[in-house]
Amino acid sequence: MQTMPGQCAILGSGETTVVGRRVLSQMLPRLEEPRTIAVLDTPAGFQPNRVLVAEKIVRFLRERLGEFRPQPQRIETRQEEQESETGTAMLAAITHARAILAGPGSPTYMIRELQGTTYFDAIRQAHANGTALYVSSAASIAMSSYSLPVYEIFKVGDEPSWYQGLDFFKPFGMNLAIVPHWNNNEGGADLDTSFCYMGRERFSKMLKQLPEDVVVLGIDEHTACILDFATGEIAVEGKGGVHIIREGQMVEFQAGESFPLTLLGAEAIEQGQQALSMVDNPIDIETLLAPGETLDPRIEEQNLAGALPSPLIDALVTIRTDLRAAKQWPFADRLRDTLSTYGIVIEDTPQGSQWRIEEEE
Repeated sequence: MQTMPGQCAILGSGETTVVGRRVLSQMLPRLEEPRTIAVLDTPAGFQPNRVLVAEKIVRFLRERLGEFRPQPQRIETRQEEQESETGTAMLAAITHARAILAGPGSPTYMIRELQGTTYFDAIRQAHANGTALYVSSAASIAMSSYSLPVYEIFKVGDEPSWYQGLDFFKPFGMNLAIVPHWNNNEGGADLDTSFCYMGRERFSKMLKQLPEDVVVLGIDEHTACILDFATGEIAVEGKGGVHIIREGQMVEFQAGESFPLTLLGAEAIEQGQQALSMVDNPIDIETLLAPGETLDPRIEEQNLAGALPSPLIDALVTIRTDLRAAKQWPFADRLRDTLSTYGIVIEDTPQGSQWRIEEEE
């Protein structure tokens, strides 16, 4: 029987938040045990705190997804160490991983470190053999055919242009420019940081630079699209939406919706046109990027924990304490994990169990 490629989750941001947990809670049960997970430090490999960045994801997997018994390992992918004993060990860990994760950092650094390496060949092959892929922020950009050099443009002042990406999805007929942080508004009223910090003016110039067969996949913050090659569908999860630009128009899919995988395929022009025709009011890109217009993010920050009144949370935490006292560990853990889904973190201290609302990152 032919092996199906693994699921692939692409996040706009929030890989270690409530949304990330929700996505991984869907993906991990589908993996065979032992659920070995390779956490690549590559995107932030140039940073002095690269170990802390990767270990944060490792800790998130162990503490927030413990019920799935993940076995995460931080993986270093330095080009100069490919032939070394360390490089060989890292390569073996990637090859045998059930899932591969990568998150924030620099897209261009990740591309330079992985392009043409045995590490990247192993990532491709592992995914083709069923290994799941979970990428967010910088790692999402790096997997594109055309990648956005965020730091170089936003921080250094380089002219808006695209960088040759890892082109991970090429074998599936996809020629993508993945743009996370689509609805970013960190700049507030003073600086337009939408479209992954590019702002409307710069991003409109960059769109015109792309070849006609490139499909732009924009993903809002704290939002994921999950590619399922077995079903041929892409599901949208999280707080926001997914925005697909092709043929001068944009179609949008919000959390809870799904759309066919072929919509992202460069060879599937007919299906793409059909999908566009099914939208009542597709957005014309010239209108979207017109000067003076404001980007409709469509997403308000949602505090899921706010949906539960504090007295109710207190009562549930008390019930969990009673369950632990009665050594009903499975029920206590299930209650803790359910609260975690709503962004409520329970911390067991010498003074008793306390709860807090998880801070979104």
